[in-house]
Amino acid sequence: MPQREARLAHALAELERRFGPGVVARLRDRPARDPADRVVSSGSVGLDRATRLGGLPRGHLTEYLGPESSGKTTLLYAALAATQRAGGLVALVDTEGSADGATLAACGVDLDGLLLARPTSARDALLLLTILARCGGLDALGLGSIAALRDLPNGSRHPGPVEREALDTARLLTRGLRVLTAALQDGPTAVLATNLTLPIPYSTLSLAELPPHRSTGGLALRHFAALRIAVAPLAVLPIPGPGSEAGAEGLRVGLTVVKHKLGTGGGTARVDLLVDRGLDRAEELVRLGLASGILVAESLGVTHQGTQLGRSPAAVRRRLADDGALADVLADALVAVPIIPRVA
Repeated sequence: MPQREARLAHALAELERRFGPGVVARLRDRPARDPADRVVSSGSVGLDRATRLGGLPRGHLTEYLGPESSGKTTLLYAALAATQRAGGLVALVDTEGSADGATLAACGVDLDGLLLARPTSARDALLLLTILARCGGLDALGLGSIAALRDLPNGSRHPGPVEREALDTARLLTRGLRVLTAALQDGPTAVLATNLTLPIPYSTLSLAELPPHRSTGGLALRHFAALRIAVAPLAVLPIPGPGSEAGAEGLRVGLTVVKHKLGTGGGTARVDLLVDRGLDRAEELVRLGLASGILVAESLGVTHQGTQLGRSPAAVRRRLADDGALADVLADALVAVPIIPRVA
């Protein structure tokens, strides 16, 4: 046994000489992270529960993927806003160039505490992400979106045909994500990225043989993302009230954890995304609260621990939308519930 340990020590010394110190480490030597500080909130109690971690993991990459106009960006902004409410620092790398102050503020993001970067090439975007992730000063770092990286110049000094540039961008993304995940390891930053799913092509293959949740950027994110959350539109929410003009108040979407490196996938959630307010947190709290028994619907109204909150669920939703402290109390109570019955 002493001879084997001596040979192992010699091999480790040789590896450190060639590749640098820390290339091989014992996990027991790494500092243990506080369990209460392993995740950032997604802004949705249902999605936090669906991950079975209590939120989105720090030190890892989480991908929201779905079709166009399915609410991916709104969910990203909701997570940034929830991180800010908890006292965290956030940044956004806007590769689409579509982020504006009015939309961010409507989703609850504090503009004074948001760092915003707009890179001009895919290479610059990945470099920005890596530097911000490695510094360890951020709690959440958003990227909107991976699909837009394909349309940015890849930063090559010798641009060529479109086909070769697209291939170079895919290779650049693979290398960049490999460096990014290494920079994130054991760090306090959660990277949240949105991505676009590709339509299923007409093919002689059966649906069972086609890869599920195909997305832009090649296979890079399928390998490097710790969580992949599929976003699927379920229904359009019409403007309430008789005689209202044609239009939509928002979108109801279903969320499914389709990949989970840190636990068991398959968790689901449902949220409403409103046009002028982002994620409808109040609706989710009332729906889950009634299903779990945290809220009780009685003849005189809806109560919580004997205290009446409103005459109807709609009245409670309006109150929660204006009272953030009360919403936080209900959210904490829902987190402690072991199982919430599935409701439509």
